[in-house]
Amino acid sequence: MQTLIDNLGLMELDELTVIVRLLLALFCGGILGFERMRKRRAAGLRTYMLVCIGASVISMTAQFIAEHFTGVDISRIPGQIVVGIGFLGAGSIMVTRYYRVKGLTTAAGLWVTAAVGMAIGIGFYLGAVLTFLVLILVLAFADKLENAYAKTLHRMQLYVLFQDLESIKTFIDMVQGKEMKLSDLEIAPSEGYQGVGIFCLLRMPVRYSKKETLDIISQFDGVLFVEEIEN
Repeated sequence: MQTLIDNLGLMELDELTVIVRLLLALFCGGILGFERMRKRRAAGLRTYMLVCIGASVISMTAQFIAEHFTGVDISRIPGQIVVGIGFLGAGSIMVTRYYRVKGLTTAAGLWVTAAVGMAIGIGFYLGAVLTFLVLILVLAFADKLENAYAKTLHRMQLYVLFQDLESIKTFIDMVQGKEMKLSDLEIAPSEGYQGVGIFCLLRMPVRYSKKETLDIISQFDGVLFVEEIEN
């Protein structure tokens, strides 16, 4: 592949190289952004395209500076991309009403997309393309594998709102009587309602579906509200 790149002159920063790199960055960022948009994530098509193109342009600028100016440390320019994308990614991370963190995958995806753009911009085509392929596989299929594996474990992350602390003790005893197991209990804000909320990890027997489990828990004395938390 490197021989083909050298023969096409795509390592030299001329008009053809700039066009090819920008189009490649547009393509990679667009595909990654479309996959995130399809899943209704905060950062979608335009965001990923702009991040990849921007990182590519900045890397090409660093190469241009290196070719036309002396005594300049161009390694600092890509370093600033990494820092800048860190701030952008932080903006996509949010805390849900259950005080759980969401958006980490989006932030990480933006960060790696910027790395792809940097590799394209500096002419590291092989690394950029391979990273792009790996990243699209991770974003498109890793959650499916994760969800499929989670289903085999027969467990749920729950938010349960109780009348009082005494109801929690009764609830734990009743759950154990149903051959269910509780772990990772954590007292949580009650979202403005009267009562005491908890987060917990519930493991249930294979014979119970998620809906049946939620119905059983909601009928326990002292339980005001129960809902599964999506990670």
